[in-house]
Amino acid sequence: MIAVPGRVCLVGEHNDWAGGSAIVVPMDRFVRVRARSAERASATAVLEGRALSWVEGADPGPLRFVPAVAQVVAAALGGPVTAAVHIEGELPAGRGFSSSAAVCVALARAFAGLRGIELPPDLAAELAYRAEHDVCGIGCGRLDPLACAWATPLFLRFSGDQVDAEPLPARLALAVGSFRAPRDTAAILATLGRHFRGEVAVRDWEGVRRVGAVRGALDGFGAQARHARDALFDGDLRALGGSMDACQDIYEEELMPAFAELHAPGLVRAVRALRKAGALGAKFSGAGGDGSVIGLYAPDDPAVRTGVAALDALGVEAFGMDVWCNV
Repeated sequence: MIAVPGRVCLVGEHNDWAGGSAIVVPMDRFVRVRARSAERASATAVLEGRALSWVEGADPGPLRFVPAVAQVVAAALGGPVTAAVHIEGELPAGRGFSSSAAVCVALARAFAGLRGIELPPDLAAELAYRAEHDVCGIGCGRLDPLACAWATPLFLRFSGDQVDAEPLPARLALAVGSFRAPRDTAAILATLGRHFRGEVAVRDWEGVRRVGAVRGALDGFGAQARHARDALFDGDLRALGGSMDACQDIYEEELMPAFAELHAPGLVRAVRALRKAGALGAKFSGAGGDGSVIGLYAPDDPAVRTGVAALDALGVEAFGMDVWCNV
């Protein structure tokens, strides 16, 4: 069975498709995939307690990633991939933890494994990206599959299709929360992407203002990721928290007022609650909206439990996690 973790974006959201820098860390929650060769492709899954199934020739629906990954793996390895797969997931969908990327990475590794091939992280991530972006038409970037495939803290630098991944030391704890109703990630990505590309009418002055808001915000996220990288190498969690807070301030001041898709009153309340509960920094994680929220704490700090309780009190599903990696 192949196990692939979800991810938390500490700093630098959207900088993969926009170009820039980001920092990601793996979660201790996983997607697991088991595959065996078969005469006819099929899939079963248990995701968030929901049982799903698909057989070749039928509409895959939520399991569309299975034939999509099989298609790109077949193209990369030369020859069809026909398998029966079973998927189990601990990651809530649509909350900003890269559940779909984790599924695609795990499927790519499972399908390649049937050929006796072990995919390195970069190739597993690229095949997962192609399945989501090229086959399924999701406007995602490469950050999520890279984070899931590497399964270690990373500083990522994006320039077009080129990515540089640098492992990072990280010794920290997080209070992590996910809102109960998934937000519309596709709508968020489509709106931000359209404005980042400047696809507004010349005399649409409000649209032009939103273009500037998106470009400025994403530049700010990337700049804070570079500061956060230095903070992690220095072991300075207060500086890392400052970068996280700066990103949240940019989100609230530049993006929330400009886009209905990013209006997130629940997120703002959760961030304020985490800061009151002693977090060194707190912000959204993922695409934005009322999806997921993170609060930073020192390792072994019992206050992380206070942060989790504060999120629970707001009706946000919360848990604590440790990140401990030396380079």
